[in-house]
Amino acid sequence: MEADDPMTTKRALRALENVFAAEIDNRLPFQSKAAIYKQLRDEGLLQDMVITLGPGSSFAVTVRGYQLTHAGRLTYCLSCPDPEQQEESPVQIQEGGAAWA
Repeated sequence: MEADDPMTTKRALRALENVFAAEIDNRLPFQSKAAIYKQLRDEGLLQDMVITLGPGSSFAVTVRGYQLTHAGRLTYCLSCPDPEQQEESPVQIQEGGAAWA
């Protein structure tokens, strides 16, 4: 994905975040009919996922949706701010050297 690629938009990153959150919460596949998810799938950032609940029973349910590819996970994670850079360091520099805050 290049800098001027429309898939790097906030909308695309929000869509990747939605799928990432579903993955973390163990509620895959992420379901949506929005066009952005189809575009991200075509770009190789998402892939189709199918789960059958209760296979072999007369009440089996098939759930279809999306999951992140490695490229999608990497794209999303690299867009997130580094938490170490956001927090204040517990070490403060003083004239005599470093001291813990």
